[in-house]
Amino acid sequence: MIDEKKIKAYCRAVMMRILADRETKKRMEREVLSMVRDRVFDSGRNDPYEVLGDPSVFAREYLDEMRTIYPKARYIGGGGGRTTGRSYGYEYTSKTTVMGIPLVHINTRPLGLAKGIIAIGSVAVGVISLGGISLGVISLGGISLALSLSLGGVSASLWVAFGGLAVALYMAVGGLAIAYDIAIGGAALAKNYALGGFASARVAIGGEARGIIAVYYQKGLGDYLLRLPATAHQIVGFITSKTEGISGLFEWIIRLLF
Repeated sequence: MIDEKKIKAYCRAVMMRILADRETKKRMEREVLSMVRDRVFDSGRNDPYEVLGDPSVFAREYLDEMRTIYPKARYIGGGGGRTTGRSYGYEYTSKTTVMGIPLVHINTRPLGLAKGIIAIGSVAVGVISLGGISLGVISLGGISLALSLSLGGVSASLWVAFGGLAVALYMAVGGLAIAYDIAIGGAALAKNYALGGFASARVAIGGEARGIIAVYYQKGLGDYLLRLPATAHQIVGFITSKTEGISGLFEWIIRLLF
């Protein structure tokens, strides 16, 4: 029985070695998929790598065969396994796939897109992604977007974000940190807890602090004010005396810093 996931993964690896305009590449993708599927079916095996070999070689032979039909298409791959590399960048696609997605995809070509469980590239999309622009569950990059953990110059996450500009629902840490629950940074803005040079939240601690409860060095604005310096025990005691409780993580941060 033909394994369609392996077939499609192999075809993607082939097409990564071919440079053409969008419409041409769509036509070529359909042709390559049909050729690979037919040859694998005729072989009686289900692994296209065993039947057809290196995708780089297949791509080069396909272009040679179709040169008169697609004269402007170019081969951009290199030899040797499943890697490609020249002065314009490097690309690697792992043979192992998960639900048809490469386990590892590395693409450092300018504006190259890397898509894999582990993705590394100029633009990276994966469970774990690393790139100039990265999107994943765990994401690291210049511009980084994540579901769980994000680290980057501009960083956003549904859970935790670290960056020059960090935005998150649970906790953000950065030069400018914006979060729903906890923000820590040069300027920290949050719904519940903020700590920074400028801090604004329900409970705010900083050089300038604004909140219902404000613990401050230079300037404080709020219903309940405590001027620093103070010990961690005093700060925690002051906050808990004015509210129903305190986040365990925020208390730990206070005790760590004060």
